[in-house]
Amino acid sequence: MNTNLRKENILNPLDTLDDWMNEVRESNTQPNPNCMSIATVDSNGSPNSRMVLCKELDAHKGYLTFYTHYYSIKSEELKNNAKCSALFHWDKFGLQARLKGFVKRCSDSKNDEYFSSRDIGSQIAAWTSDQSKEIESLGKMKDSYQEIMNKFQINDLEEAKEIKVPRPDFWGGYDMWIEEIELWKNQNNRFHDRLKFKRKITIENGKIDAEMNWNSVRIQP
Repeated sequence: MNTNLRKENILNPLDTLDDWMNEVRESNTQPNPNCMSIATVDSNGSPNSRMVLCKELDAHKGYLTFYTHYYSIKSEELKNNAKCSALFHWDKFGLQARLKGFVKRCSDSKNDEYFSSRDIGSQIAAWTSDQSKEIESLGKMKDSYQEIMNKFQINDLEEAKEIKVPRPDFWGGYDMWIEEIELWKNQNNRFHDRLKFKRKITIENGKIDAEMNWNSVRIQP
């Protein structure tokens, strides 16, 4: 990896983000190299952040994908305001990426395909949890988990790998279309290297038109 970020060498900053994520993944030093923070705002303008997993990064088109419960707090906030931000930070590598954009719900076919790829325990958990809602105890959660196992006639998770569990309609993903990204690289004496990239995205009749060219500037640490 080069010591400094050179904006003349970065035509698409999402390619760089993809390279960074792959480098962390291949190092086997972090359990979830695709872990990122997603920040939304509620109806009062109060910010809300949580960690999710980036399950897809399409550097060419310019979006990333994460999955969640469609009745969760984050989903309710995204329903009212589709704009959000994301943050990747790999402290061991001295790398960080800050992103801004907006989300669009994934298609049913994309949701079904990803859901079917999850391990069956996670599929059952998706059915079980009414994410972010209050519950009396963990024991109640375990009871709900067992109820779903009974519903799909599953006695043992290890022996149920061939069972096809359908995706619940309240669970799925979002594609976050990226309008702005800042690449950050740690430097000595906190003299950090920062490049900010922007592009224009428009939506008309539900169709997304994203420019392929990014404008870049260097910003001070």
